Amino acid sequence: MFSYRHAFHAGNHADVLKHMIVLHICQYMTQKDKSITYIDTHAGIGMYQLTNPMAQKSGEAETGILKLMPLWANKNALPKLLHDYLKHITDLNQKHAHTHGTEAKLYPGSPYVASQHLREIDRLRIFELHPTDMRLLDDNLTNINLPDSRDDKRVLFKTVDGFVGLKANLPPPSRRGFVLIDPSYEIKDDYAKVAKAIKDAMTRFPTGTYAVWYPILARPESANLPVQLERIAQEAGVKWLHATLAVDKVLPTHAAGGLQASGMFVINPPWTLAADLQASLPVVANTLKTSAVGGFEIFSSEK
Repeated sequence: MFSYRHAFHAGNHADVLKHMIVLHICQYMTQKDKSITYIDTHAGIGMYQLTNPMAQKSGEAETGILKLMPLWANKNALPKLLHDYLKHITDLNQKHAHTHGTEAKLYPGSPYVASQHLREIDRLRIFELHPTDMRLLDDNLTNINLPDSRDDKRVLFKTVDGFVGLKANLPPPSRRGFVLIDPSYEIKDDYAKVAKAIKDAMTRFPTGTYAVWYPILARPESANLPVQLERIAQEAGVKWLHATLAVDKVLPTHAAGGLQASGMFVINPPWTLAADLQASLPVVANTLKTSAVGGFEIFSSEK
């Protein structure tokens, strides 16, 4: 059950879609004075070195962030969300240039993306079941600029099943929260677990913002998940947004040819998210696609 390591996949096109949306939601939710709780159910190690053997072996960052970074040379012409995302990556690498060298290629995991856009009043609940990754996440705390959870009750890092951790932390004290759910889906049961977790969460905390990442594969579990999530949102009477990004034709699995497409389903999305994605994803898709079938789609309850 511990075979999946995100270090092989860090910075790929799926991370680009996921982290652009995480960034936007954090920026939006911190505009109000009231605190929020960020919950990350499958956190990984928080920071990835794209020059390490795992990343080099897969080369997946070449399909994502490393292909996008040249756009920063013309940063003033970029759509806002893409600009903010690439600035986030650029600032991270410049910040650590003194320890990793000017050619460092660091890529942030979702805990880092969120932490850099949350405030002192906000809380983080970060879960990771993989014991090695949790040890690495602990080692990366100084890079993530988060205090040790033993000394600060605002921050909780725990080696536990993220679905269990989520249930124990809803609703958050401030009744404002953002939950990211992105398991590996190596086990088929993960699809059902995600749908069940969202259904339960909507009962406990229906006003929360929930972002679910999933791989788009030619298999029924993958196709059915966004349908289930849409049904849950509709039954709860709340708004939703579903964005997909593809670089090539969808494959039955991503073990051999690499993952070609992924999606993000957001329940109770910021009202600004659809427009920002509509402006930025055409540039992202045109830059990253490897065939004519690559592209993006945005669906929402507003249409």
